[in-house]
Amino acid sequence: MERFFGYLVTGLANGAIFALVALGVVVIYRVSRVINLAQGAIGVFSAFVFHYTLMGDFGLPVAVATAGAILVGAVLGAGVEKFVVRPVQSRGALATLTATTGVLLLLTELTVQLWGPNNPVIASVFPDTLVRIGNTGVTVHQIATAGLVILLAGGLYWMLAKTWVGVGITAIAQDPGAARIVGLPVRSIVTLTWAIGGASAALAGLMYIHLNSLDQISLTFVLISSLVAAALGGFNSLPLAGAGGVAVGLIFSFGQGYQPVAGIGQLLVFIALLGVLLVRSNKPTLDVVSEF
Repeated sequence: MERFFGYLVTGLANGAIFALVALGVVVIYRVSRVINLAQGAIGVFSAFVFHYTLMGDFGLPVAVATAGAILVGAVLGAGVEKFVVRPVQSRGALATLTATTGVLLLLTELTVQLWGPNNPVIASVFPDTLVRIGNTGVTVHQIATAGLVILLAGGLYWMLAKTWVGVGITAIAQDPGAARIVGLPVRSIVTLTWAIGGASAALAGLMYIHLNSLDQISLTFVLISSLVAAALGGFNSLPLAGAGGVAVGLIFSFGQGYQPVAGIGQLLVFIALLGVLLVRSNKPTLDVVSEF
């Protein structure tokens, strides 16, 4: 039973991070109809800027450096939309997927060239103090990460459902031309959603690297896991994407824990992605814009 709770805690902690990346993917897709494959790379690059530049070179406090890294992620997200995706978006989905894949490869290689193929121990604004729950220990960082994801998911839900930005996103998703006619700042709202996605990726990178070692394979796994979560909601539903992220984290944790075979956790996640795509293949979810 102690092993079970240990795997449960680990799965929930990583699942919360997968959910955070998935939420960014969903927000971007709702308004742009683009699946941003560079989300994970933006998160890792921002985390390395946090560790090596903001804290290492500038000596900033952890809280200030964290805010700076999130800003870096937001700027990267907005930049990808404005300078990479927007110029090729009229050419179709394949062109945008290729463009975001190029950003993924560019940021991954740039990270290696600037800071080397290292797996640094990333500091966290949350302490690693152990909290005992029965026979299982949970760190404050893990609890705070889960709480933060819930808070951000609620904030995004409220923004999409209750604010003029959310109304604008829905209007743009349904008919960009009509949104322009009624005076909505379409380009600004689209760029804002990409900035939100980039900021969420940066925060996820900080939270994930603090809990796990990171290399290029791990980066790919984080991205795939987040796509599984986003696919559960047809890339439109925030609640389903959040729940999917947690589910993926649990699948990986229990699979790797009870069957300690190299790569079994990743294999189960890939199978889950295939299953989700097959189940949803006959459903027009990718064209639905009214789900939250």
